[in-house]
Amino acid sequence: MKTFSWIFSVALALSLAALFNLNAQQIMRFPDISDHSVVFTSGEDLWTAPLEGGDAVRLTIHDGAERYPKFSPDGSMIAFTGEYDGNTDVYVMNSKGGDITRITYHPGADEVVGWHPVKNKIIFNSGRNSTSRYTKLYLISPDGTGLEELILYDATRGSYSPDGSMIAYNKTARENRTWKRYQGGRAQEIYLYDFETNTEENISNFGGTDRMPMWAGEMVYFVSDRDGTLNIYSWDTKRKTIRQLTDHDDYDVLRASARGDRIVYETGGEIWLLDLTSGQSRKMDIQIHPDAPETRPYMEDLAENIQDFDLSPSGIRALVVARGEVFTVPKTAGVTENITNHCGAREKDAVWSHDGKKIAWLSDRTGEYEIYIRNADGTGEAVKMTTHQNGYRHTLRWSPDDKKIAYADQALRCYVLDVESRKITEVDRAEYEHVDESLHHKGIWDYAWSPDSKYLAYSKMNRDLVWQLYIYSLEQGRVYPVSDGLYYDFNPVFTRDGEHLLFVSNRSFVPTFCDMEWEMVYKDVARICALTLKKDGPSIVPLKNETEAGSQQKSPGADAPFRIDFGGIEKRIEALPLPAVPNPK
Repeated sequence: MKTFSWIFSVALALSLAALFNLNAQQIMRFPDISDHSVVFTSGEDLWTAPLEGGDAVRLTIHDGAERYPKFSPDGSMIAFTGEYDGNTDVYVMNSKGGDITRITYHPGADEVVGWHPVKNKIIFNSGRNSTSRYTKLYLISPDGTGLEELILYDATRGSYSPDGSMIAYNKTARENRTWKRYQGGRAQEIYLYDFETNTEENISNFGGTDRMPMWAGEMVYFVSDRDGTLNIYSWDTKRKTIRQLTDHDDYDVLRASARGDRIVYETGGEIWLLDLTSGQSRKMDIQIHPDAPETRPYMEDLAENIQDFDLSPSGIRALVVARGEVFTVPKTAGVTENITNHCGAREKDAVWSHDGKKIAWLSDRTGEYEIYIRNADGTGEAVKMTTHQNGYRHTLRWSPDDKKIAYADQALRCYVLDVESRKITEVDRAEYEHVDESLHHKGIWDYAWSPDSKYLAYSKMNRDLVWQLYIYSLEQGRVYPVSDGLYYDFNPVFTRDGEHLLFVSNRSFVPTFCDMEWEMVYKDVARICALTLKKDGPSIVPLKNETEAGSQQKSPGADAPFRIDFGGIEKRIEALPLPAVPNPK
């Protein structure tokens, strides 16, 4: 452990450039509309802008989140959910800005939903008197008095009829979940509840999502994915008919709010305005000019953000991946060098070539993870070695002669890249995977090169869901099974002399009777085993035989070139005389 301790004690400091252009479009969410303006959230602060568009005015500046703003019926106040005092509560402020007043004080989260059209009270949902995962609707005055709990047992979104006698509402909330075309048991439906007759009507009758009801005049507007994408629809309270009003097919319509003959809504991080009279919708041209302190260059200590590392062949420098960049770090003296220096992409899985001259890594700077190679001293440009159309690649390993790189992808396939020709060869593909393992350990990932760079050893799960060892011959283009598949065999590695293949195997069975559950328990099943590659090869643990000093025995085949005899190879496995340990897989 002392060999590597210095890597993690190094304090990496660098200046990070801005991650995005300040002139780029900012994400705008949770819009609401008054007669003259819109209010929305951007950067977790509240902003307003005129209906005609133009420059937005910032209303709040706070480290916490301010969300779900709603204009009062007369447009003079804005109620919203904020985190000013370390909790998620209802707040109210003047619509032109100014002092902010806290309205609720319950330790649970309170989310603003809207306003009562007659009582001039704020509607919010809260789980304070509900079972887990459910909420109820409440009314409260802007001064914090007159708290009312609505009679609805489960309710999360709601909009009153103009006279306040009825409410259209959702019983469940799924706006923050990103499952597309969900039709499960928590699919949202819209109900109409009549406070005078104490009756309820389901106006959805649809297996998918109907959410965000907005009552305006004789219409209930809502958001639905009836056409596969969330769009705005209307339900006529007189004719009981449904009509689609928008036709977005790229991004879903998310939050929406209605006022009079207009609906403002969020889609693709932009705010759109729907004119109900003409039926036309348009993107609002709103300009945001934040100070955006997060985008300023700053110093960052990366010692706590190291994700991957590798040593140079001499051990003088280390290869470190942190915050999506690849660095080389000196052992004792020198400078830290940024090899990738590409803040707009994630760089990962960096490995040093055996001759110390090249560094290979994976980068998604083109949109897909591709292999790049650059000189280890930082000279020259990074060269893209692969051109994949899609997929996720991981776990690079140089061959000993540095002419090839093995890697894997999310489809459980293993490949070999020829560095000079850039030809890619598919080695093998696992048909089964371990569902409880991470993506990097599901298929073929523990591959190891032979000393002559002509073979690749690895394990993959067989049809009995047992990890079995295989060796791929690059010259023959053929895969050979080298273990019988009866035990968990994995993590192969060739010995330097080319005589054996070492691996971990779960084949040590010493059952112990459990005192509590009346059954046998198998502990410490994993052992290190060795597979002799040649038929006439020596045992890794040779038999001891005392002889005369002058009788020097020479291991058979000690000077022979590297070779593998695949015939009967699975029978040449022996366990090393080391103690068994718990299953590491």
